[in-house]
Amino acid sequence: MDVRILTGSVKEVIDQNIQTTIMRRTSKTTYDMSLAKLMLETSVFGESWHAKKKRLQAASPFGHVTGWNVVSLISKSNDDMRQEVFALQLIAKFQDIFTDARLPLWLRSYRIVSTGHSTGLIETITDAQSLDALKKKPEYKSLRDHFERTYGASHAAHNTALHNYLHSLAAYSLVCYVLQIKDRHNGNILLDTQGHLVHIDFGFLLGIAPGGNWSLEAVPPFKLTKEMIEVLGGVQSPLFAKFVQLFTQGFLALQRHAEKIISMVEIMMHKSTFPCFQNRDVVRELQKLRDRFAETLPLDASVAHAIKLVKLSYKNKWTKRYDQFQKITNGILP
Repeated sequence: MDVRILTGSVKEVIDQNIQTTIMRRTSKTTYDMSLAKLMLETSVFGESWHAKKKRLQAASPFGHVTGWNVVSLISKSNDDMRQEVFALQLIAKFQDIFTDARLPLWLRSYRIVSTGHSTGLIETITDAQSLDALKKKPEYKSLRDHFERTYGASHAAHNTALHNYLHSLAAYSLVCYVLQIKDRHNGNILLDTQGHLVHIDFGFLLGIAPGGNWSLEAVPPFKLTKEMIEVLGGVQSPLFAKFVQLFTQGFLALQRHAEKIISMVEIMMHKSTFPCFQNRDVVRELQKLRDRFAETLPLDASVAHAIKLVKLSYKNKWTKRYDQFQKITNGILP
C-alpha cells in the first residue's frame, strides 16, 4: 500500500479510528495557510546565528576571503560519541523514508566528529534553545503562550510555526518510539526559532535508560505531554487530528521500510562497544526492534496500533514522574 498520498480506504480507517478512539472533532477553527516571514522575539532566542556570523565576519581579518565561514561546535569528553553518530545515521534514514513517502515529517540532522573513544566535537543547534531554558525565562507561561507571543496569535507566521512544530513533533515521536530513545527530559528537547522541536543527546538508545530495569520511562512509547498538545489546540483541535494522521502515515511508511532500519542496527551490533549493545542479549533486542514495526499486522490493525501508541503516550503518568525526578535531581523543569 503506497502511503505517499493518503486516500481511499487508508484515510477512512484513520479518520474512523481518530474519531472513535482518541478525540471528537468539535472545533470549527480554521487556519490561514499563507506563508509569512517568521516573527522572532529577540528576548527569547537572542541574537540570530545569521546576524552573529555577519558580525564575526566583519570583525575577522580574514572575513573578505572567499569561502570564509564559521561553525558553532562544542567539545565533549567522558562520553562515547560513536553511539551518537550511529543514532544520527539512523535518524537520517528515517528522514529519507519520510521524504520518499512525500510526508512533511521533519527531523534535524547535525554533525558529530568522534575524535577518540571518549571525546568528540558536536555541531551546535543554532537559533534554538532547550525547553528547560525557555521555561526558566521570567516571562514564560506555557508553550502555547510562547508561540502566540513570539509569532502573533493571528499572524500567518503563527500558522507556519505551528505546522513546523506539528511536523517535527510527529517525526520525533516516531523516532523515539521505534529506536526507544530515552532520557527525554526538557534539557534534551530544543525548540528553534521556526517552531521546530529538535531532540539531542542519544546516550540512551534502543531500550537502555536511566535507572536500568527500574526506569520511569519504560512504560510510555514516547514523550507526549498535555502541554505539547495544547500548542496544537488540545485533543479536539484539527491540528491534533493532523498530528495523529501524520504519525500514522509515518508509521506505515516506516513499516514498509523496516528492514532498512533493522539491517543498520544488526550490522552495528556485531562485537559493538556501544553502551546500547554492551552486556545485552542483542538477538532479543533486535527482535524487540522488529516487533515495534508490527510488520505482520494488516493495514487496519496497523492504523489502530499507531493510534494506540499515541493514546498510551499522551499524558502518561510515568512521563510526568520522570520529569519530576529530573526537576528534583537536576533542576530541569518539566
